[in-house]
Amino acid sequence: MIDAMIRQVPLSGYRPLRQAVLDLPRRHPIRIAATMVLRRAARAHQHHLAGQLDEIRPLDAPTLSFEAVDSMVMDAVFWFGVRGYEGTVARVWTALCAQSRSVLEIGGNVGLFTVIGARAAPGSYTVVEPVPMVAATLRANLARNGLTAVEVLQAAAVPGGTAREVTLNLPAEDWDVPVGAHLIDGVEVTGRSSRAQVTVPGLPMRGLAAGRDLIKIDAEGIEAALLGDIRALLVERRPTLLVEVLPEAEQLGDMLAALAAEAGYLIHILPEWGSDRVATVPATSFNAGLPQSYNSKDVVLSVGALD
Repeated sequence: MIDAMIRQVPLSGYRPLRQAVLDLPRRHPIRIAATMVLRRAARAHQHHLAGQLDEIRPLDAPTLSFEAVDSMVMDAVFWFGVRGYEGTVARVWTALCAQSRSVLEIGGNVGLFTVIGARAAPGSYTVVEPVPMVAATLRANLARNGLTAVEVLQAAAVPGGTAREVTLNLPAEDWDVPVGAHLIDGVEVTGRSSRAQVTVPGLPMRGLAAGRDLIKIDAEGIEAALLGDIRALLVERRPTLLVEVLPEAEQLGDMLAALAAEAGYLIHILPEWGSDRVATVPATSFNAGLPQSYNSKDVVLSVGALD
């Protein structure tokens, strides 16, 4: 009953609350109350944005335009802005791209980070997204924002030196546009739901990573295999890395700690909520569970401090 009543409120009626969440400091009582209301509204309006909006323009980045698709990412961006989706990650990614000559993004999904990164990057930008319908949305979002020079590869990044077809699992996420699609073989994270499976091209990580000075990997459990495949390149060239580290990805956590110690990387944890401060931690104490204690799953490895 309450959700039905909430759905009667036009989306424009929530704008003051959405703006308050962006403008007011953390722990401000009005911001806390606005956040609670918006979370309830987001649940009540879930799956309805695509039918009510022509586009999604984040209040904290109004020059950006995104397709109004039924996606968890776009839903969060509408209600809470770019900062509200993954906290400090967007700000740090923008700054890293602005300093990079050649960017590689593995797992672009609908293109949120592709758009904000490519707008800032002065050099080349390549994004890899294997799910056909998701890649189509990504291309549409690039076009909306006039980003014609971005190279979009509709494929999966795979370890090994040769291209090959691979099987991808589409999870049952209750969204038309999935976020957590992952390879069937070689992934560290298992036990996920399945809605369908598709066969997609697989491109060797070694070729994708060559010559890059900034690499972002959000590949739903195959990160350890991809980074292990290019470890020699990482130790020699030391490109900056932004990697999603899930708590159960123990191999990945151990690999990043060892890589940081060997190559002289600093490890930075980017909070998604609760704080705007990036935490720099010693390699000797890093493991896959540590980011969660900072309300995070995103880690940067760099040779210097983050701005």
